[in-house]
Amino acid sequence: MTLIRDFPAIAIAVAVAAAPLGAGQSGSTTYLTLDQAPKSMFPNAQIERKNVPSTPEFKEKLKAKLGRVTPTVWEPTYATFTASQSGKPVGYAVVVDEIGKVNPFTLIVAATPAFKVQDVAVMVYREPRGGEITQKRFLAQYKGKGSGDPILLDRDIVGISGATLSVIGANRAVHKALAVLELVYQ
Repeated sequence: MTLIRDFPAIAIAVAVAAAPLGAGQSGSTTYLTLDQAPKSMFPNAQIERKNVPSTPEFKEKLKAKLGRVTPTVWEPTYATFTASQSGKPVGYAVVVDEIGKVNPFTLIVAATPAFKVQDVAVMVYREPRGGEITQKRFLAQYKGKGSGDPILLDRDIVGISGATLSVIGANRAVHKALAVLELVYQ
């Protein structure tokens, strides 16, 4: 009799324990490491890494450059990369973190020498929902965007139902990445 009365609670406990990470539980999914990420952006190039410290002066310049866009500017350093072929720069990339709904996610944004988005990849996603932003078909929407483009949800970027805050965070991250690259390499 007790077992029948407690069955709903037991069934819920078993379902929660058996649910995969990302299905309502917090977790982290790593898609690319710091070594893999720049190579995935520029597979046929020589890559040089430069760590840029986020000093108070750099943060102020970055915030001024971003203006109306308000991403978090809290990384202690930015891992930036120059991709070259035959000694000539073919692009730049930077790793940035941005807040989704609650947790930060990590992206690498690659830009052309003209500082237009060439490619974007999610390196680590830490939110329990909204993981659809890690898909290439979503991230392809950023290609060709520059720091002067608004990159707005449902205007420039088609949103994803249930992932609105992650999409908005990705938009902020792309703006921040382009601004960092322009400050470092322009």
